[in-house]
Amino acid sequence: MQEREILIVKAGRQTPFSRGVLAQTLSQAGTRSEIAYQIAGEVRAELLAEEIFSVEEEEVIARVREKLVKKDSMVVGRLDKWRVLRESTEPIVVLIGGATGVGTSTLAADVARRLNIQSVIGTDSIREILRRIVSPDLLPALHKSSYSIEPSDIRVSVEGEDTTLLGFRVQASQVAVGVEALVDRGLKEGTNLVIEGVHLVPEIISKRYRDHPNVCIITVYLSDEAAHRSRFYIRALGTAMRRPAEEYISHFAEIRKIHDYILGSARRVGVQAVENLSVENTSDAAVEIVANRVSGIAERAAKRPSFLFDAGEPGDAAAGGRPRSSQPDPTRL
Repeated sequence: MQEREILIVKAGRQTPFSRGVLAQTLSQAGTRSEIAYQIAGEVRAELLAEEIFSVEEEEVIARVREKLVKKDSMVVGRLDKWRVLRESTEPIVVLIGGATGVGTSTLAADVARRLNIQSVIGTDSIREILRRIVSPDLLPALHKSSYSIEPSDIRVSVEGEDTTLLGFRVQASQVAVGVEALVDRGLKEGTNLVIEGVHLVPEIISKRYRDHPNVCIITVYLSDEAAHRSRFYIRALGTAMRRPAEEYISHFAEIRKIHDYILGSARRVGVQAVENLSVENTSDAAVEIVANRVSGIAERAAKRPSFLFDAGEPGDAAAGGRPRSSQPDPTRL
């Protein structure tokens, strides 16, 4: 005999109960995958055993919370914050900055997965677009690696200034034009977005974005220089040597100087910094920071019925919001 379908009810809407979607939601809130699937299966089995085939979402959540308290109590608070993010109709823009090699790309991809954000853009990509628009003769610093800009590329007096940091700040300021265009577009059009890269220096990012409730800025760092150095060899292997470690290692002193400057910048303006010792733990911390940052959005925004267990992201086309774009539009930079 075929099992009857269980329907989740919220605000007059119904959606089929899905163990996979519920487990995914719990995983996004920080529950370990095996526990997430175990809890989802137990909740479904209980409902079937009790012959409950139409159930309010709040009751499902109550059952989930009861099991989480026993198996992974730290996630309970995250689940509540995750519900706020899921029910918000407003956009979320996450900026993840850090020096070359600290893992901003990997972290951004994992945070985007956890938050169901489809658009992830690196500042290197933004810089590459700007390079096609602006010639090296006009902005030579834009056409160099962030750690290899020379005094002749800056075209201003560098007397008494650290050449590496001055060149880096010049390039970061130039790339910030493209970053801010994307952030403005995301906020205007309601697009959830993650931007990552070395150019996201807290003091260079406009204060209006640092203070914006829908924008969350996170700085990533590695205090252990040996661990930082080893990341370049790991990354070289992961890219089939298309990004050889020797190029970065030869400029490691400059990269560390930029690393310390970005971290100091975060501390000077009060941007939260997270040490990236492991992607899993750092991703947990980053999602917690985002949830805390935007936890008041749903209270200010006009709410709509939204199933916690929908597979789509907050505000996506399936749930009545705007569709997401995964690629930057160079004509809008």
